[in-house]
Amino acid sequence: MAQVQNTPMGTRSRIGYELPDHSVISVYCHWDGHVEHNGRILVEHYQDLDAVTKLIIGGDISALRTRSTWNPGKMLKDEDGNFILDDEGLIMHENDRDPQPLYYTERGEKTSINHTSFDDFCNDMCGEEYAYLYDLNGNWKAWKIGWGKEPTIRVSIPGYVTAA
Repeated sequence: MAQVQNTPMGTRSRIGYELPDHSVISVYCHWDGHVEHNGRILVEHYQDLDAVTKLIIGGDISALRTRSTWNPGKMLKDEDGNFILDDEGLIMHENDRDPQPLYYTERGEKTSINHTSFDDFCNDMCGEEYAYLYDLNGNWKAWKIGWGKEPTIRVSIPGYVTAA
């Protein structure tokens, strides 16, 4: 098992998929929205529209891929005090489960799935720092949201090449 001392960062993101009319169905994701983290997870684990649709139908997400539940117990540490990680690099807990999204609905919250225009998806979100879109060609695309300080720009997901 790999061992490392790290925890996810609260970098917010919006994850969605494009419909034929170019509108977008999307949800909020709270933790670690950076392309190196959530971008990598999306391209590795959500490779077709069926998988993406199932992800979005669950509603807003706390963490895109975790072993944790809302009552995870203690994070497991080795004898040196470092967090114990599984083969994917996910922190292990006393009450682990298979890696999956951690939805707010799992703790009884009502969440919404947004249906917006593409421009609203990239520009009028609620504080998200990254936006991820599964497009009509079956590709993941990512944007870094500037929020007026900087322009919203298209960014690459490391190690991922889109087809079109």
